[in-house]
Amino acid sequence: MIRALSVLALLLALSACATRPAAERKPSPPAPQRTIVEAVPSDARCRAIGRVARRDMQLAPMTIDPRALGFPVEVTCEAPGYFATTEILHPRPLPGVLGAAVEHRPFSPMADPGPAAGAPPNSQVPFRLTVRLRGALFETPGARDAFYEALHQGRVARWTALQHQADADCSKPGTSRAGASTTSPPEICRRAYGWLRELRDADLQRLEIDRRRATFR
Repeated sequence: MIRALSVLALLLALSACATRPAAERKPSPPAPQRTIVEAVPSDARCRAIGRVARRDMQLAPMTIDPRALGFPVEVTCEAPGYFATTEILHPRPLPGVLGAAVEHRPFSPMADPGPAAGAPPNSQVPFRLTVRLRGALFETPGARDAFYEALHQGRVARWTALQHQADADCSKPGTSRAGASTTSPPEICRRAYGWLRELRDADLQRLEIDRRRATFR
């Protein structure tokens, strides 16, 4: 009997030792969710101003926590020979581009669509934001137009990618087919496409205004 009690006490002591570290173990902190801000040219300096906080000007690339700054975040970059150029960082369009567009949520065409490194798929924080500065001074009109045409094509490609994602969302099962016909998409999709066109056209108009503002040596 004494031997049995001794064995039981030993087992209880070993069990307590085994479970104590697990009880004392602190939960892991959440993965950081930061957006990488890159600029073209690479020697540009950038600042970020959010709804509740800001990051002062520093050399790109820089990383920001848009959740701490407060969405939306205005990221402005500057470099000699360029206009100060701003990109507005909005939350990732979740649960999809179609739903975000139907609700008239703004988009950030120069933000990569994936979530920040280490973040879960449903994170609102984009992985990267690229700020391509807009030239202010050129040798010739031809050089100016070529520069801005490249910017134009890059932004059109970004908006087209968003449109393609909206198309993919529209084709998913469960999307309302109301208003659909052999020649027209469902009403929910038409509304989303209209919002994307409005945002794209306004974005490209701002680019054209900067092209006209540019001067020559």
